[in-house]
Amino acid sequence: MTGLSGSGKSTAGRLLAQRLGRPLFDIDVLIEQHYGERIPTIFAHHGEEYFRDLESRILERTIQQTDSAIIVTGGGIVIRSENRQLMATHGVRIYMQVDPQISLERLRAQIASEEQQGKRPELRPMLAGPDPLANLLTMQATRESWYQEAEYLCVTNGRPVEHVVQEIIDMIEPTRNENEHAASLIGTPELSEPSTSDPVIPPIIRHVHIGDGYDTIVEWGGLSHIAEHLQRLSLPPRVFLITDSNIHDFYAPMLVARLRAAQFEPHVYTIPAGEASKSQRQLNAIYDWLVDQHAERREALIALGGGVVGDLVGFAAATYLRGVPLIQIPTSLLAQVDSAIGGKTGINHAKGKNLIGAFYHPRLVLADPLVLLSLQTRSRTEGWAEIVKYGIILDAELFALLEAHAEALREFSPASKALFCQIIARCIDLKVTIIEEDEREQGRRAILNYGHTAGHALENASGYGEWLHGEAVSLGMVVAARLAQKAGLYASEDVERQNNLLTALGLPTTYHGTVSAQDILSRMQLDKKVVGKRVHWIMPERIGQVRSMTLPDELVTQVVTEFFGAEEDHSHA
Repeated sequence: MTGLSGSGKSTAGRLLAQRLGRPLFDIDVLIEQHYGERIPTIFAHHGEEYFRDLESRILERTIQQTDSAIIVTGGGIVIRSENRQLMATHGVRIYMQVDPQISLERLRAQIASEEQQGKRPELRPMLAGPDPLANLLTMQATRESWYQEAEYLCVTNGRPVEHVVQEIIDMIEPTRNENEHAASLIGTPELSEPSTSDPVIPPIIRHVHIGDGYDTIVEWGGLSHIAEHLQRLSLPPRVFLITDSNIHDFYAPMLVARLRAAQFEPHVYTIPAGEASKSQRQLNAIYDWLVDQHAERREALIALGGGVVGDLVGFAAATYLRGVPLIQIPTSLLAQVDSAIGGKTGINHAKGKNLIGAFYHPRLVLADPLVLLSLQTRSRTEGWAEIVKYGIILDAELFALLEAHAEALREFSPASKALFCQIIARCIDLKVTIIEEDEREQGRRAILNYGHTAGHALENASGYGEWLHGEAVSLGMVVAARLAQKAGLYASEDVERQNNLLTALGLPTTYHGTVSAQDILSRMQLDKKVVGKRVHWIMPERIGQVRSMTLPDELVTQVVTEFFGAEEDHSHA
């Protein structure tokens, strides 16, 4: 992969490697690892000629020692003819073409992100002068003919990374049987049909009738239409985009470019990825940033990320200036079908999950299933737990649909995008129907916590690091189903169907961990569904129907102890 700095090579390369199951080698990263210094420092101390020698050696060594890989190169690697010859002989070249202005915006956004994360960014050589745009324009003019030698060209300007990667796959796919280099690059698995022949999936909109009302939109590729969606809300031009360190590089530069093109003024703040960020400390950091930016009451916060980002930013929106507009853009499957829907926001406490928070509804929820392609398999898989939950508590037909298509759903191929949109939209509709009836969880909304009593206790007891939320909920549903079966409520056939479906979707159904049953039992007493010191369990009666009830302490202790066992040292995949 070749092209100017800021063309998106590294971000697209990571996703392309994931999609094709191939290793990724980034020449700039390898150089820094080899030398122990950042590239700007190498330039400053030794000059460009020394750096180009080092770059050529690393490229040659990588090609010689690597097979069937994705190689991301630096912007200037095409300067030397021997490098161009080496790449032409040993692989398929893809030129990632970008407008220099967009390249500059991406590079500046990367620097800002590093600063927010407490790093000390070093200016790349092309940004160090008084006119970095002129430097990039000169570089492009000088190198364009060399870049154009590539077998394929992909224009990346302001496009979602998933679109870029799918275009690359579509381009190289037809050459598989004709060119051995392409065959070694993309391997043997069949991929989806080229996007040009894919059917257009219209947006699925569910209006939420709470307060002033707002829309939830499920739209494949909808992230690229974010500016049009925000314009319909008549928001002030300044918006505050908050994302995490995993998501930032994939989407923030594209969103910023789209918003600026529509005359919005986006400001970006990046939090560390992970459940640990759902804390008072990180909330205070967001408050400090908003105060420093002089954010005003009518200016919106945009939560771009999974459940952690949505919950945290939602709570910040609910409390900063006593409430500012909130836009939810969930980027995980779990967030799209659950946490971004319904107005629950909050942070964790050391003694329990989601103990501090507020009900606060967004102005818009935009769920783009296309972004799920960029997730690691484990992160995407956990979301199926919440979807299975909907089937068990509310919708036997949805459960049957999941059973019928479990293999395709687990693979998550773009060829099944209509099915994904249908399932995500159905889950949103089910949840919205519940919250419209019981917004504040005083009654029926509690059934949405099926599997969460033991699941939340497990997450808390293991320090929010060992188990992803969906994995913990999956185990919690297994516990709840066992309790219901022993209480004479749930047929063994339905228990088996539930657990088989969880397994088919890649979710855990047996516990192998380090937390004791006693620890789980004690932490369940902090559950939000405790009333009069008694835990109210959501118990399935059949697929598609549940009820809330208390259970004898002896039964709970027996089942939890049997499932989680004594305190032993295990590990889980």
